[in-house]
Amino acid sequence: MGLQKWLSARVGDMQAADPYRPPLPAELEAGVLGLRAVLAGEATDSLAALGFTVSPGVGDGRPYTLVADGADTERSWGAVVLPDGAPRLVVEVPHPKSDLRTAQLGLELFRAVPGSALLLAGAHRHAGGGAADVAHRTDSMFHVWAAALAAPEVQVHGYAAASLPGVDAVASAGAGSVTPAHEALRDALVAQGFRVCAGWVDAGGELEGTTNVQGIAATERGTPFLHLELAPALRTDPAGRAAAVAAIAGTWP
Repeated sequence: MGLQKWLSARVGDMQAADPYRPPLPAELEAGVLGLRAVLAGEATDSLAALGFTVSPGVGDGRPYTLVADGADTERSWGAVVLPDGAPRLVVEVPHPKSDLRTAQLGLELFRAVPGSALLLAGAHRHAGGGAADVAHRTDSMFHVWAAALAAPEVQVHGYAAASLPGVDAVASAGAGSVTPAHEALRDALVAQGFRVCAGWVDAGGELEGTTNVQGIAATERGTPFLHLELAPALRTDPAGRAAAVAAIAGTWP
């Protein structure tokens, strides 16, 4: 099964009423050890014990490794698509079902940036009574894997057009400092004709991601972090999505 078919099936099955529990501290530790072993090309039983499968594949002429959870269980802890070698960018999708088409955008960005990794949450953000909202929980496999991958991060979100009328995208550094890459992305989106709210200049309210826990952790590590909120036009329309992907791929990392 190719990545596109796997992603469509995996995200399509997510429901807010699905079972979910956060990993225990020992499970988080085992998950990090297992991920590091896969990155190093070493054999490991840690991930299988947590319900993950490790599957090699080739897409667009590039080898990858898919580490995926077992769907429809309380251990729906996510998946990561790893490149051949250490990733130079981590594309993060924390709300793949509720933020419509962000998973598809994430996959397209992964394909557009050689050497990138794709990190996907494993459950609807409202599953487990909200415990699966990984953008605001440090006790998630998504969070500890983002840290373990140790690369610049681009995290994609979606918002309803009515939440910020007249704006197509909100770009910010989350809790961190703005870099030339943030400014270059804004300029690239504007050049495509999109209306951009830059969180370091404009007021984006709750869409700026200042409480995002991956962004906070990235700031503490000194790793660049891009929190990108996209209106429906840049997610659901293939042409708009392609333009957003091109802008990100051309400026990050």
